[in-house]
Amino acid sequence: MVVQLWETLKEAIVAYTGFSPSTFFTVLALLFAIYYVVTGLFGSSDDHHHRHRHIEEEEEEEMSPLHPPVQLDEITAEELKAYDSIDLEKPLLMAIKAQIYDVSQSRFTVS
Repeated sequence: MVVQLWETLKEAIVAYTGFSPSTFFTVLALLFAIYYVVTGLFGSSDDHHHRHRHIEEEEEEEMSPLHPPVQLDEITAEELKAYDSIDLEKPLLMAIKAQIYDVSQSRFTVS
C-alpha cells in the first residue's frame, strides 16, 4: 500500500511539475529555507520586541540581588583569595594594577 502511494506521488510530481521527485523536494526545501531566512530578517517589529522582551525577562529571573559594595583600603593577595567565587555568599573581587574591583554582577552559574 505504501509503495503504491509513493509510486502515485512520484507520477503526480512528474506530471504536475515536470521535475523528478528528488528535484521537486530539493526545490521545496530551498524555498522553505529562503522563506525562513527572509522572515527572520524582515519579520514584524512586534515579533522582535516580543522576543527581546522575553529574553530580558529571563535575564531578570536569573540575576540574583547584588551584594553591597565591598570597601577595602589595603588587602594582601592572600586575603583577596578568599573572594574567588567559591563561596557564593561572598562578592567576587578582582585586582588590576593595585585597584580592587567587585565583579560579582558578571558572575555566572553553570546549570
